[in-house]
Amino acid sequence: MNTLPTWELARIYPALDSAALKKDYGLFNTNLARLTEMTNKTPHGRRHAASWIKKYIGRYNTCYDLLAHMYAFAYMRYSVDTDDYGAINLMNELDRAKIPLISSMVAFRNILAAVHGGPGSLKAGRSPWHGFFRREPGLREYEFFLNEQLTLQKHQMSREQEELAADLSRSGADLWSRLQEAVSSQTSVTWDEKSGEKKTLTELRALAHNPDRALRHKAFKLELSTWESVRVPLAYALNGVKGFSVSLNRRRNYADTPQCSLAQARINRRVLDSLIGVMETSLPDFRRYLRLKAKLLGVKRLAFFDLFAPLSSHRHTWSFKRAGRFIIDCFSGFSPELGEFARRALAENWIDARPRPGKVGGAYCISLPVSGESRVLSNYDGSFSAVTTLAHELGHAYHHHLLRKDTAIHRDYPMTLAETASIFSENIIINNAVKTLPKEEKINLLEQFLADSTQVIVDILSRYYFESELLRLREQKELSADELNGLMFDAQRKTYGSALDPKLLHPYMWAVKGHYYRAELAFYNYPYAFGLLFGLGLHALYTEQGAGFPAVYASLLKNTGRMNCMELTNQVGFDIESPAFWRKGIAVIKERIDEFEKLAGAEKG
Repeated sequence: MNTLPTWELARIYPALDSAALKKDYGLFNTNLARLTEMTNKTPHGRRHAASWIKKYIGRYNTCYDLLAHMYAFAYMRYSVDTDDYGAINLMNELDRAKIPLISSMVAFRNILAAVHGGPGSLKAGRSPWHGFFRREPGLREYEFFLNEQLTLQKHQMSREQEELAADLSRSGADLWSRLQEAVSSQTSVTWDEKSGEKKTLTELRALAHNPDRALRHKAFKLELSTWESVRVPLAYALNGVKGFSVSLNRRRNYADTPQCSLAQARINRRVLDSLIGVMETSLPDFRRYLRLKAKLLGVKRLAFFDLFAPLSSHRHTWSFKRAGRFIIDCFSGFSPELGEFARRALAENWIDARPRPGKVGGAYCISLPVSGESRVLSNYDGSFSAVTTLAHELGHAYHHHLLRKDTAIHRDYPMTLAETASIFSENIIINNAVKTLPKEEKINLLEQFLADSTQVIVDILSRYYFESELLRLREQKELSADELNGLMFDAQRKTYGSALDPKLLHPYMWAVKGHYYRAELAFYNYPYAFGLLFGLGLHALYTEQGAGFPAVYASLLKNTGRMNCMELTNQVGFDIESPAFWRKGIAVIKERIDEFEKLAGAEKG
């Protein structure tokens, strides 16, 4: 595994104390000072408002890009070494520097609301922004952004209170989140008493893919006992994050956290209800697949540690080099531009694939707006799942690539649409694998797809149930680790049902998933299901349209920051408020369950 690549960061900044970073920091401060000065003075009359708004947007975009670029550099250093206090201190410093930027946006929204709500702002048959667009045509492309800011203005506190909330977050919710990352990446346990070998929690979780059930069980028990040993600080951390969010959402006049989540996701309640409803009605098919997998593994019922188990003891290992070639070939078959992009990312060392102590678990992609590049973190283990994860993150990077020349405002898309390119990229890989790889691997590949889909539909639904109940109760009290375990048990029983052994569930998934510890983004779960089913819908459209679809796809991704989800998906003829749309995506998964069942030689029913 030591031959796996680590990413190249020197092109971003040579070091934390480099002249290049100091120069960008200085440029950020200069623009921020001008931005703050602007928002301290309300424009004189509606006549000059359009010009003022245009200047504010330009300076805001510059500030945001510089800040995001510097923060990405610091976070990348931290995420491969959570003991890197130079990176930690820079993140903290940038979080502090961000407070005036947040404050300026609060003031901007207030000024915008005053201008928009002034006399004569609404005229029959005209957009409220008609006069602005006439005087400043360059503002027309920001109509969605301006309307969204007016909505957010109704859900913000005073400028002073928002400044205080942002400042307190640095030593409150943000540090609770960082605690979870540090604990999960640094905590280790003795694996072999004789040799003294230790394994981190990340390494223990990776053994869920091992073909040896006894070894998987050993890793699972050790993992649970390790989470048990750190459950008190993590329970306080989760209570801290959710309590912080609940208090802020109440003061921002949201009925509850779900209302805030819908606004962040840029969907309405009808969309979410349709999505969740279809996920719930699909559970019998997923349980059918899980029962079949149990039969093939020779067990009565699956344990939680069997969910990712390979069907064969002979594991087809993918070298990183082979994975890269396969991804490039598959992407190129869809679009030469996508294939060339993947080639560049691999050739220029954008990917940190090597697992090691101190590195955070999982995978992510982060964009670098100033250079127009991205970087990908993964913990590559040679499984086909690791290949699809790599394709998933490169899909995110391609999305960033298409938006690299856009402004910060137009690169700001919601989580629901953030998963579009990533899951579509996964589907490109899986469909090609099923068609081109040897027959003996086909059943394993189908099972891999179904295992991953089960996570995105069944497990995500359990996480949605868990978080919904957690937030409801957090309004009333703090929850103990035992209570959190109980909520997770209930959520897993409700979704997995009789397909999993109730004595071998995973009560500490609330400690595992860093998504729960993001104070600024609640319900970091259902957007994945949205992305999977939307991605499957797009892939079905691709099979219908053929060669003309890549251009449609690229255009769709370029517009993800310019409209809400309903408007965007309607561009390709999808009605996401209707359960019928989501059922089409589930139907694709059901077909693959049927195909898997047939290949496995099992009787239906």
